[in-house]
Amino acid sequence: MKTALDHGRLTRLGIATPQANPTFESEIKCLSPTTVDCITMRLTSPHKTPEKRITEYLINLPELIKSQYAGLKVDALIYGCTGSSYLVDQEDEKEIIKRASSVLGGSPVITAASAMVDWLKKNNTQTIVMLSPYPEWLQKHATRFWSKQNMDIKMIEQVEIEGEDTHGIYELTSEDALPLLEKAFQHDVDAIVISGTGMPTLRLIEKGQKLGKKIISSNYAAALQGLSCLGKKPQAIEGIF
Repeated sequence: MKTALDHGRLTRLGIATPQANPTFESEIKCLSPTTVDCITMRLTSPHKTPEKRITEYLINLPELIKSQYAGLKVDALIYGCTGSSYLVDQEDEKEIIKRASSVLGGSPVITAASAMVDWLKKNNTQTIVMLSPYPEWLQKHATRFWSKQNMDIKMIEQVEIEGEDTHGIYELTSEDALPLLEKAFQHDVDAIVISGTGMPTLRLIEKGQKLGKKIISSNYAAALQGLSCLGKKPQAIEGIF
């Protein structure tokens, strides 16, 4: 039996992050208690077209798990590309996630998007402001996704990035989103949703929590649900910085 002194610690949380994303892995590790060992795998695709690349991350997930983990056991896996869930049909996604879980011997696989949906439903959310760093083409898919979840989007605040490729997101800091977050605070809605795993969000979540706002991000939701599957709670954000 593993103990807290073992290299593998007590439990293993798998992190599936897009190949060029510097943020998802970092924020999940910051939130994870020391008894959780985070094991990262990279979602890869040769496509230069962002829509095809993001779609392929999810479609190929079961095979990527086989090749990258090569039989390594994890107790849960969180999938860190929210955009994939906006692009892939929801029934198709369910089947892919089911196969991915089977590859992991039945361990749960959680997408960032589904984790946000679950959090919003548990918090009786109907109206939201959405804050995202998406280019316009991806934001359209995101808006359609949230409409299907019966969420009334009162306002969309988009953080500007360079170009139409999602790689531009990875150069953002939380400071880039802060002015739009402060605008979002002014709206009378049930919650603020920060979508996208590539932009740092923990400082934004911390600011919202201090103001008593209901606020969730792709990264924070994925961490909450992934750690919950392990019987764990995240570290307090105010203790991270």
